Amino acid sequence: MRLSIATILAFTGISCALTHAVDSSSHVSTVIYKKALSEGFTRAIFRGYQEACGSGGRVDPNFVPSYKNAQAAGYKNFDAYFFPCSGKDNKCKPYSTQIHELVDTIEKNKLAIRRIWIDIETDRICNPWNYGSQGNIAEAKKIIQAVRDTKKDFGIYTSASKWVNIFGSKNVVLANDVPLWFAKFDNVETLDLVSPFGGWTKADAKQYTDKSGSGQFDLNVFSA
Repeated sequence: MRLSIATILAFTGISCALTHAVDSSSHVSTVIYKKALSEGFTRAIFRGYQEACGSGGRVDPNFVPSYKNAQAAGYKNFDAYFFPCSGKDNKCKPYSTQIHELVDTIEKNKLAIRRIWIDIETDRICNPWNYGSQGNIAEAKKIIQAVRDTKKDFGIYTSASKWVNIFGSKNVVLANDVPLWFAKFDNVETLDLVSPFGGWTKADAKQYTDKSGSGQFDLNVFSA
């Protein structure tokens, strides 16, 4: 039997101040969202934009349908993440174009997205962030500035290991004035940033596992 988040917190004495969230990069049905909501995961996060390096980046086609399914399931708290196209071997759209495609979709569909998270990580398909450490820093600054220019609330999603691999050092500071959502798959539902990086000394959110009952979610805790 899967215990609800509320039951687990009651047994362990963990503060109920944390918000539990699910995030997904695939299409998720209303039924699955209803189950997650009943288990205490009250925020839904969607991949709003995918690198889609063959086309230079695009709004994720699952974004709006999944948002509507989550809304129909009873969710009222939503975030989205922005995984921009980058990489010297890819013909990516300008970063300003990419983020405006996402923002335009949010506004056109009147989606109540609380915050946009810039996703900074690597993958084996599109091979982003292959400019070398200094080149990666320069590209990241461009992406961050493009998002700042939209005046939307935003934060950074990454992990300590990805940060070091991409930028060459944990001490590289790019946007420590905005919230950090970090990944560490240890099944520990706290926001403790044991090894600070990027200039952050505390985190707003943590992705603590990529395993869920439905197989469609990563699981997270947020400060609020």
